[in-house]
Amino acid sequence: MKRTSILVAAMAMLIGFQTLQPAEARYTIYQRQVALQRDIQKGVHANELTKDEYESLKDSMADISKRIEKMKSKNFGKLSIKDQGKIERSLNDVSVKIQKLRLAKRVAK
Repeated sequence: MKRTSILVAAMAMLIGFQTLQPAEARYTIYQRQVALQRDIQKGVHANELTKDEYESLKDSMADISKRIEKMKSKNFGKLSIKDQGKIERSLNDVSVKIQKLRLAKRVAK
């Protein structure tokens, strides 16, 4: 009886700890950068982005890359959780901008 209750308590603790762990991200920051650059290229090839829009988005992506390198240099080659959040927000902003620009061309037609 005592063994069973100890075993049940141990199992409950293991299950509890597993549910407290954060969910894994679907994409790394690098993978998101590559995907966004691919989206930009697709927009240009489909004539959904102008040259000026392309240059603006490309500059935004270059700025994010520079910020990542600067953040890594201050933290021994790794991004802190706080810095990852900042970069994710910046990548989200670029993603929204790409979609708005691409969709605006479709609506105008």
